[in-house]
Amino acid sequence: MAIEDQIVNVNEYHLAASADEFVAAIEALAQRTETEGESGVLRYQFYVNSEEGSALATIVYRDADAWLEHHRLAYTWPEMARLQATVKLHRLTFLGPLNDEIEAMASGIAVPIVRCDTLAAGFARTP
Repeated sequence: MAIEDQIVNVNEYHLAASADEFVAAIEALAQRTETEGESGVLRYQFYVNSEEGSALATIVYRDADAWLEHHRLAYTWPEMARLQATVKLHRLTFLGPLNDEIEAMASGIAVPIVRCDTLAAGFARTP
């Protein structure tokens, strides 16, 4: 697993429900993703700002194939539908090399999308 192949996905959301509803929904989705989801999901972190009515996710995938498999799988789960009912996507950022299938999926999303496809420098530490 090479760091330059990883996809970092940053989702910025406006809350469409209360912060508590968002937290409950994402806790359920995160648990299912960890136990039954794509093993190429390396990091799955969601944050909420209840005062501003916003949330942000940072998700790290092993590579583009892991990103695709996660989305194919998770969007069949009721936990994902529950999460989607609590947020409205505001902006999407992709860091890392995307493939044509991800590009095609992203082109159908009606929010601003930021793309940086090449890792310029960096490293990852493991505890």
